[in-house]
Amino acid sequence: MLRDVGFVSSEINIKEQSREYIKHWMPGSGAEDYVVAAEVIAHKPGTLVSTFSKALRRVGELAYAVWLAQAKHHAMHTDADAVVEPDCCAPGPAKKPLPKC
Repeated sequence: MLRDVGFVSSEINIKEQSREYIKHWMPGSGAEDYVVAAEVIAHKPGTLVSTFSKALRRVGELAYAVWLAQAKHHAMHTDADAVVEPDCCAPGPAKKPLPKC
């Protein structure tokens, strides 16, 4: 039935401990021998929308990583103590970047 609606894999995990609860619903009926709780896990293949969504999320993560690296580099030049100059900057208050920055 799950394959008929597009799922490619499925798994059913029966929860044996549920039989203990079910037998109290209708004592003496034996319902716990026929009714049990289960967890159903099923997977559909990726759709165009989900693939595009994952790609956009990844682009966002990469853009953030680039921004963060740039911010850390900028902080080296602006947030350091006046006495400590970063290696890649010329001395003095102007803090002109050298070619390797």
